[in-house]
Amino acid sequence: MNKPPILSICMLVYNQPEDVQRLLGSISSQIDERVEIVIRDDSTNDDTKKIVHTFSQIPQLKYHKGSKQGIDKTILFLTKAATGRFIWWMGDDDISSDAIGRILDLIIKYPDLGFLWANYKIINTDTVAIDIPESRFFKDIDELLEKSGTALGFISSCIFNRLLALNSLEDAKRYIGTEFVNLFIVLHVITSSKKCYFLCEPIVLCYPASNEEIKKNKVKDNGLIENNAFNVFGVHFFEIVSYYSDHFRKKTIRNVIKKSFGQTWRGVLVGWAGGWDTPRGKRIKMIKVFYKYPEAWIAIILFSLPSILNKSMYGLYRYTKYKILSKK
Repeated sequence: MNKPPILSICMLVYNQPEDVQRLLGSISSQIDERVEIVIRDDSTNDDTKKIVHTFSQIPQLKYHKGSKQGIDKTILFLTKAATGRFIWWMGDDDISSDAIGRILDLIIKYPDLGFLWANYKIINTDTVAIDIPESRFFKDIDELLEKSGTALGFISSCIFNRLLALNSLEDAKRYIGTEFVNLFIVLHVITSSKKCYFLCEPIVLCYPASNEEIKKNKVKDNGLIENNAFNVFGVHFFEIVSYYSDHFRKKTIRNVIKKSFGQTWRGVLVGWAGGWDTPRGKRIKMIKVFYKYPEAWIAIILFSLPSILNKSMYGLYRYTKYKILSKK
């Protein structure tokens, strides 16, 4: 009888045949019998299925075809379907050529490891998500949460103990529709773990979306702009982190929520000026959820100004920033 795998790499797929081809091609030479690949394909056609079939030489490749149910239900499905000791959810990102071997070595070396963060960076840049100069265990879960913030919701960097994750799935169902069920599961694992490890080298490589791609994806057929980033990384991040607040220091919780809110409302402002976001429906949420944070009232004032004025101020800011940088 074959031994159960040590690591389950779980892929979320929706009409991304090229990404699947690229990722399977890059990892096929890295895996052995200790690794299984679990794919949930919710695509509207069979293009991905055909590509997966060409990688049938991979010993433990499991393919599941389904209908589109959203990222939350897909995360729950993959977490249940995996059989490895550890799970690594995988988006449409690349990984380094030695990534899987390094992850396996750490899992084997530290039997009581509960969670592993694989650092990531944007391709063609030198900026990493968490700027800690060496690989090591996090001092505690407060350091982990403060250093990662909303990046803890980035699925491709989170590798975690499957049994700990399974214990969270029933409660995680409450957050279906938030697009952040993965964050709920990860926080459960972290708060239940004896050890959480940080791998400093950028194991995961991300492709940034251009402004034009953002606009294309956010403007719907009815002409309305639907950018859910404020709800996910602002409101839902607040809700899920607050659920686990008893496990962290109060200062940690306040700092990470303050930072996430600051990033999201500024993102709305920039998106408003750039044409891929709008404050529509967000002002009331800011008052209801973030009224204790002074920045909320600054945001409300700015969101109450005419859009042409905000666009002019943002244009002036970018011009001034360009002038300053060009003199250096």
